[in-house]
Amino acid sequence: MFEKSVTKMRLSDLMKSTNNFSKDNIIGSGRTGTMFKAELEDGSSLMVKRLQQSQHSEKEFLSEMNTLGSVRNRNLVPLLGFCMAKKERLLVYKLMVNGTLHNRLHFLEEGDKPLEWQTRLKIGIGAARGLAWLHHNCNPRIIHRNISSKCILLDGEFEPKISDFGLARLMNPIDTHLSTFVNGEFGDLGYVAPEYARTLVATPKGDVYSFGVVLLELVTGERPTHVAKATESFKGNLVEWITQLSGNSELNDAIDESLTGKGVDSELFQFLKVACSCVVETAKERPTMFEVYQLLRAIGEKYHFTAEDDILVQTENGDAGVLEELIVAREN
Repeated sequence: MFEKSVTKMRLSDLMKSTNNFSKDNIIGSGRTGTMFKAELEDGSSLMVKRLQQSQHSEKEFLSEMNTLGSVRNRNLVPLLGFCMAKKERLLVYKLMVNGTLHNRLHFLEEGDKPLEWQTRLKIGIGAARGLAWLHHNCNPRIIHRNISSKCILLDGEFEPKISDFGLARLMNPIDTHLSTFVNGEFGDLGYVAPEYARTLVATPKGDVYSFGVVLLELVTGERPTHVAKATESFKGNLVEWITQLSGNSELNDAIDESLTGKGVDSELFQFLKVACSCVVETAKERPTMFEVYQLLRAIGEKYHFTAEDDILVQTENGDAGVLEELIVAREN
């Protein structure tokens, strides 16, 4: 365990706190496992991730836990501890009271209002900072490989926290057969970069593509695999819809109508353009996550979301020039 508050937590404690992993306690689920809300006897709450069955040994699992326990950033969900009992592999996290970004965007409960633009921009900037930190500050760098709005959790202040980072290595070894791609080995449908079908190799630019889809969700309000606003004849996903609109010079039509006409239309369009740069088909033409973060931070500068910055990065050869070009293009 990494924090004294959960040092004595056992499998029996976690089962009791989640009501034996009751369906009623599920916060979210994905390829790596299911997240449950856990309520302890002292009244405090945590999140418990019940991992899908892993082929890794206890020694490998412990080594990975030590690595993940040392990865700390304000925009990553803090891992408090873990439990290993027989075939069970459980991770214990701090509770994020506002749940997943996916649910906040697409499954509003009665009486809930759509997220306001300033909140969406804050989420985009913070999540970009967390992912950029994994890509550029960790050594070796961590490729998430499963970025989606389901793995971006929101705390009480709607500060985004990325979960599931580093978990790709804990899942079953990658099968080189195409079935792993079809079955979601490289992420949820709608988020997977097109080159994965050919290469079956996870890359930072693949993460950038997936993150670009999240940015599109934020600014359009649409789901990655189904576009409610599209014509009935359109059967594609969100990226394909955006590509079609862009080709017809109708990109403004993509923006969530609940956000427009409130004096921030230029910010919305700038944000949309950054998202579009992330989901271009050719991986090498996408910006790095550090560049994405800098571009988004520039859009949100007047809101002072990022008073302190912990990304100290040496950009790769040519990155600085590309970044300058992107900023110039955005300003124009």
